[in-house]
Amino acid sequence: MDKKKKIALITGICVVSLLLIYTLLGFFGLPYAIKNIAPKYLKDYNATLFVSDAKFNPFTFELNATNAELNTTSPLFSTKQIDLKLKPFSIFKKLVEIDIFRLDEPKVKITRDKKANFNFSNFISDDNATSDDKSTSSINFALNNAKIIKGSFSYSDQNLTKPFNVSFDDINYELSSLNTKKNSAGSHIFDSNSSLAHKIDLNGDIKLNPLKIEGNVSIKDFSIKPVAISFIDNDTLNLKNAIINLKINYALKADENATRINLKDGFLNIKGLSLDEGANELSLGELELPKFDLVSKIADKTEAALNLSAINLNDISFKNAISASVKSLNLSDISLLANLNEKSELNATAKLKSIGVNALKVDEADRNLANLKDINASNLNINLANNKTALTLEKIALNGINAPLSKNANANVASAGATNTSFTMDGNKSLASLDELNVKNIELKAKNKDIASVADVGVKSISFDLLKMALNIASVDVNKPKFASELNDNGLSAVSELGFGEQSAKATKAAKHNKKVEKKTENKSASKSKENEFKFDVKNISVNNADIALTHLFEGEKIAHKFDNLFVKVANLSSDFSKPFDAKVAMKSSQKLNLDVESKIKIEPLDVSAKIKLNDTNLPKYFAYAKPFLEASLASGQMSADAQLHYAKDIKADAKVSIKDIRLNGKKTEKLIAFKSLDLEKISFAKNDLAISGVSLNSPFIKAHLSKERKFNLSQIVKEDKNKAKTETKPESKKAASKKDDELKFSVKNFSLKNGEVDFSDASLFMPFATTISKLNGKLTDIDKKRPSSGEFQGVVGKNGFAQITAKLFPFELKQNTDIKLDFKDIDLTDITPYSGQFVGYKIKKGKLNLNLNYSVVDSKLNGSNFINFDSLTLGEKVDSKDAVNLPLSLAISILSDQNNQINIDLPVEGNLDDPDFKYGGVIWAAVKKLFADITLAPFRFLGNALGLGSKDLSSIDFLAGSSELISSEAPKIADFIKLTGSKPKMKLSITPTYSKLDESFYKNKKLDQKINQIIASSGKDYIAVLNELVPNLKDRSEKALREEALKSIEVDKAKLIELANERANAVKEALIKAGLEAGRININDATSSEPKQNTYTSVLMGVAN
Repeated sequence: MDKKKKIALITGICVVSLLLIYTLLGFFGLPYAIKNIAPKYLKDYNATLFVSDAKFNPFTFELNATNAELNTTSPLFSTKQIDLKLKPFSIFKKLVEIDIFRLDEPKVKITRDKKANFNFSNFISDDNATSDDKSTSSINFALNNAKIIKGSFSYSDQNLTKPFNVSFDDINYELSSLNTKKNSAGSHIFDSNSSLAHKIDLNGDIKLNPLKIEGNVSIKDFSIKPVAISFIDNDTLNLKNAIINLKINYALKADENATRINLKDGFLNIKGLSLDEGANELSLGELELPKFDLVSKIADKTEAALNLSAINLNDISFKNAISASVKSLNLSDISLLANLNEKSELNATAKLKSIGVNALKVDEADRNLANLKDINASNLNINLANNKTALTLEKIALNGINAPLSKNANANVASAGATNTSFTMDGNKSLASLDELNVKNIELKAKNKDIASVADVGVKSISFDLLKMALNIASVDVNKPKFASELNDNGLSAVSELGFGEQSAKATKAAKHNKKVEKKTENKSASKSKENEFKFDVKNISVNNADIALTHLFEGEKIAHKFDNLFVKVANLSSDFSKPFDAKVAMKSSQKLNLDVESKIKIEPLDVSAKIKLNDTNLPKYFAYAKPFLEASLASGQMSADAQLHYAKDIKADAKVSIKDIRLNGKKTEKLIAFKSLDLEKISFAKNDLAISGVSLNSPFIKAHLSKERKFNLSQIVKEDKNKAKTETKPESKKAASKKDDELKFSVKNFSLKNGEVDFSDASLFMPFATTISKLNGKLTDIDKKRPSSGEFQGVVGKNGFAQITAKLFPFELKQNTDIKLDFKDIDLTDITPYSGQFVGYKIKKGKLNLNLNYSVVDSKLNGSNFINFDSLTLGEKVDSKDAVNLPLSLAISILSDQNNQINIDLPVEGNLDDPDFKYGGVIWAAVKKLFADITLAPFRFLGNALGLGSKDLSSIDFLAGSSELISSEAPKIADFIKLTGSKPKMKLSITPTYSKLDESFYKNKKLDQKINQIIASSGKDYIAVLNELVPNLKDRSEKALREEALKSIEVDKAKLIELANERANAVKEALIKAGLEAGRININDATSSEPKQNTYTSVLMGVAN
């Protein structure tokens, strides 16, 4: 055999041998190694491998293994079958290529024990873990097709606080066309069922150079509960449950210029989210993003655009000390654009078409705080650019707002809305504004009863600078506010009904605490700049057509007050309290009260100026306050007033007041007290000085009636106070501690009374008595503390009687110094027959009464004289009366009557007004009894008739003090004298000139007044001061005592008095001569002094000459 053949044979044998060995190793060796050698090798790793059967075809390069199991401390991996097909010849193309790789029902079980060791940790080498492999390879890898069929994966972690277990079943995964040479990561299809999710699907392609990953992911009913229980620390956050559904198309592209990430047609749904952190609990019924897209580019300049068709949240609740819940929250058409430049400056814009919130509820513990039916907002835009933030919101509306105030009270708002809200912020400013804010139908109710309501509130042009803390508002309009409440001793019932009383107690406690804190921080806060203080400026505030109804519970009476048709306007109100603002009030109440107020107010320093006009034509409604105390009713009455007020350091006021048509009726609607008008022309107040001038009382009327039971009607008006204490202790008098400068100074000038009337009747007598005092007119001079006041009043008594009252007094010290004189003339005595029959037992046939009453009070001591004159008093028939006094009246009249049928009685009285037993009537009655006792003891003392001229008194001619003029009442006597002298031609008349102490007092007072007025004019001192100067050493410093002492030093020349007496005599003589009497028949005697007549007149004595 030649050499070549040997070589060929040997080569053939080697090839066959190698092929045989390759075949044997392929068909038998590799399966044997897999089944027997590999398990031994894995024992070094504390692992066991079991393969039921293994087959390898060395010619087709297909490997099949069945029922393979790999276990460590626990089962790790098992599969029903492994199929692997290789393409070995691709290695010559520098490509490791696997044509097919398939796992049938593979199971992977990863566990971690309580020591934190994984069941695969034996296979991990620490050296390999830390070594750095810097080698590179040019060999590529290709996997043409890989499948996992009905695989499962489970994970168990016992190292966590709560052991975690999860499994994925029915895993189907297919990978195709993975080729690093072609820069392809292949296409992926993945789906699975799991204990975490009902279904997980992944479909996508991967290309490696350039990197491109795209595909779609679908997750159905992914439960986060077991993950949350195991992996979130329960001490901080406890995620109880959530179910997630997700669908999304994704694409990632990366090259040397940029990385682009896109998400398209995304869908996200989260249900049943529940988590808590300590006392905080959050739950979410459902969160849904129906469709969202993301387009982003990451490079030197990063850009991103996110668009969401909607964000829908349902059944949201948050629980803490304050809990909140929302039925639904819906956001639609959301877009976000953002870019980050090379300088890391962020520019972003966000837009949102609409926001809807439904059924918002806020609670505290087991108490509801607020409820909101829905919130709707539209066109929200946010822009961030160049460190500037801008936000705009076209509209926002809140509907159905309800806030319980207490157990039985709540507040309701139908709607509230704002338009064109904006917010801008940059390094220099932070400004929020809105065009208009409207709140409609605000209601406060308690026990289903309306307490307060406002039809609507409109606020326009609002801006707020956050940096300067400055708020500006163009206008605030409050339309048709209403308030109704009862007012009792505890205040407004609405306050307690609404539950504010309970809150005020809490507020008081909080205020005490805050006060302590404020003291601690006072020094710190004082150093802060005023720039940080809150500032505001409101141009106009209007309250339109307000309606306030108050029912005052007063002494068991319900008194209704209605303040409706009320308008209030405030202009230029700001936090700069040094600037004034204007305030106006106008009201035309349905209860006939009209009010207009115009004011200008400055707070620092406080300065208030106001003009007030008031007109009330329904004064009887206020008389309800008097009903608990008076048995009367006010039938009519109205009042008007104009006032101007100013307050700075002190208050100043000027006013004009008019009260008209007052009529007070009794129980039987009879008129008791009335007047046509009371006008106060000017009322001025300044610095504790109240001055009233021009007081005019027109047509006043008083009805005084004494009943058969001798009860006075006016005293019966006042109701008896049944609750009044039986014993009352008088408070100890204390001297006023205030200075004299602080006392109120009060004065009245020019008081006048016109056409007054008093209607008096007495039904207690044996025959009723009635009379009137009418046409009562008079004036009162200045009333003040500096000088005495004087006044004079006149009227008609009965048909023709005349009455006059004059007074001189210090009105604020009536008990210290008072002089009053009352004159009644020609009072027809027949009118008082009921009284004479009742008390003296006789009717009066005829006669007239004249009274001159003089009273003086000094230091509470009364001294008075009562001069009584009966003219032609003639008794009528006798009347049987049990009340009649047992006096010898007929004898008294015959003795007291003079030759002219005149009875003159002078009854002096005295007493102490501070004496609780002092009674004026008792004093008078004691004097009358003494007079009758004197008459009884000396019956002949008054007998005689000097001239025999009948009932006429011609014994004297009366003159007024200091005067020589005949008064009208004396003129008829001249004619009588002519008649007498005519009947007796030889009879001569004697005239005795007289003067009296009245004349001396007149001249003394005249001289003193002249002297006082001269001193006042030169020094400016007041009347009392001058008197004190003239009489410096008198202990008694009363005005009367000072004047009497001053009068003592004034002398009147007797010749002056004699001259006056002679002038009076000559005046009588001239009147007689003028009337026809010869001068020779008249003798004038020497002048002499005489006693005054009726304390008023000085009488020139008339007689028959010798």
